[in-house]
Amino acid sequence: MAQKGKEIVKASGMLPVGAKAARYRSFEGLQERFRIGKEYDIVLMREDESYLTTRPGCFVLSLDLLEAGLRLPMPEIAKELLWSWKVAPIQLTPNSWRTIFIFCIICKKRKIEATAEIFQNHFSLACSPQSGMGIVYVKHRTNQMRINFSPRLSNNKGWTGHLFFVGRRKGANIPEWDFPGAATASQSLNTVGVNHAEGYLTEYKLVKYKLSHAWDDEEVAAGRGTK
Repeated sequence: MAQKGKEIVKASGMLPVGAKAARYRSFEGLQERFRIGKEYDIVLMREDESYLTTRPGCFVLSLDLLEAGLRLPMPEIAKELLWSWKVAPIQLTPNSWRTIFIFCIICKKRKIEATAEIFQNHFSLACSPQSGMGIVYVKHRTNQMRINFSPRLSNNKGWTGHLFFVGRRKGANIPEWDFPGAATASQSLNTVGVNHAEGYLTEYKLVKYKLSHAWDDEEVAAGRGTK
């Protein structure tokens, strides 16, 4: 694992001396401030790593997401939403996480069980191209529950720079995590543009890409397997 104890900063967010980029940091006192159990390891990211980086047994988090209310272990509703959207925790903006947890608090106050299904009745998922590859956010559905934030929280720029890995400490008795890795997969599709798209829907291509039944021997003999 990456270095954890030397080049660190306090949870106030001050950069370590000599750091070349905001994302090259870990945080001393992070576990105490955000009540992260000793069963988790906080692992420093290298300068050349980003929120798209993957490491076996780890996932990426941001200080901003912890400040938005995210805690470990992650609540079940949060895990259900991540899987239904096929996104990793770091792909959701800080205000999206705030919205999820405020929704949970409102449901508690009204004695309603907070579920992913009810949340999705009130909020939908949208892409955030200005924030970077694979970043998404939740938005209000028309004439449904609304959660509004003060102007100081309207801009979350820079939050994908305050990053670190979370790993499971050896021997820790905590559930396995397996969050979707959609950020990396999404990256390869961001620059795709399809012109004359109907040309993809020939019988040849449908069969070739296993979207239709393959030709039998008689059809192949008759030349069906050629363009």
